[in-house]
Amino acid sequence: MKLRWYLWPFAWLYGLAVYIRNCLFDWGWKKSRSFQTAVISVGNITAGGTGKTPHVEYILSVLQQQFPVAMVSRGYKRKSRGLQVATPSSDSRQIGDEPFQIYQKFPNAVVVADANRCRAIDYIEKYHPVTDAIVLDDAFQHRYVEPGLSVLLIDYNRLITKDKLLPVGNLRESTLSRYRASVIIITKCPSTLKPIDLRNLYNEISPRPYQRLFYTTYQYDSLQSIFTSQTLPLTNDMEVLVVSGIAQPKPMLSYLSQHVASVNAISFADHHHFSQKDWKKIQKRFDEMSGSNKCIVVTEKDAVKLRAQKIIPESLKDKVWVLPIKVSFLQNAEKDFNKLMIDYVSKNKRDSEFFNR
Repeated sequence: MKLRWYLWPFAWLYGLAVYIRNCLFDWGWKKSRSFQTAVISVGNITAGGTGKTPHVEYILSVLQQQFPVAMVSRGYKRKSRGLQVATPSSDSRQIGDEPFQIYQKFPNAVVVADANRCRAIDYIEKYHPVTDAIVLDDAFQHRYVEPGLSVLLIDYNRLITKDKLLPVGNLRESTLSRYRASVIIITKCPSTLKPIDLRNLYNEISPRPYQRLFYTTYQYDSLQSIFTSQTLPLTNDMEVLVVSGIAQPKPMLSYLSQHVASVNAISFADHHHFSQKDWKKIQKRFDEMSGSNKCIVVTEKDAVKLRAQKIIPESLKDKVWVLPIKVSFLQNAEKDFNKLMIDYVSKNKRDSEFFNR
């Protein structure tokens, strides 16, 4: 990680402003609201991708088996304003990339985009009173909501204990803020970590007695056609062009490089909305690849937008594949984590029967 040392004065000012803001909440001068519905917050301290969306999806997948669920996100870089509720006619420009992806995967969930999370929760409790659990995406710093369970994600490759505050490093707030979390997950861990490695990570993060610490890694499935249900296994003679518009494509590139002959990449900014000009650039790079067994691979977040935009050239439609990703817990800790989520919601959900009378 490249530290921008010449920006230290700005980091001190930024850190002071964040410290004062947190103190105002801690002292009660700024108010945090609690709600009747069970609220789980998922967020981070590090700017950039720590794996929030896959972990939000994992939590929703666990909870929806037993409870009506909802998800709230600010809908970063959406073109709309105010409160937006996902419907079958919504697109990523209206509700944002993450809410759009979540709604595509969880059509029975209530998905709301609103920078004002309190207003979004009020809406859900009023118009969807049977909802038992609300998952807040990227809300660790949104202290106007008092979540019953706060999940903090820390990237294994960018440990907060080795980082600095913005703009020198990539921390949104002090590392001491991690102690606000109920649960800490170290994400993107190598699946080959040994017990001694996990112990060292535990000592590095140094959780408090009231905190639970988990370790997760990514698992990838076979490639899936972006437009059909057809799948394609990775082979060692395959040449891949990765097209991504996410903050941290490195884990995906690393995985593919271990399973195919060669990996080329075109990276766009996080939350990028693809244009026809982009696809001309992509097609040119793809045509320059000499292999006979070649394809284009995109991320799940980009895939849901590309399906809706319908701007992929006809000549490339059967060449574009998505690499599905899911979260896997190390140390066989899925049951413990799942139980923690389910027990919290079971004890803190509203009486849905009462609200339906």
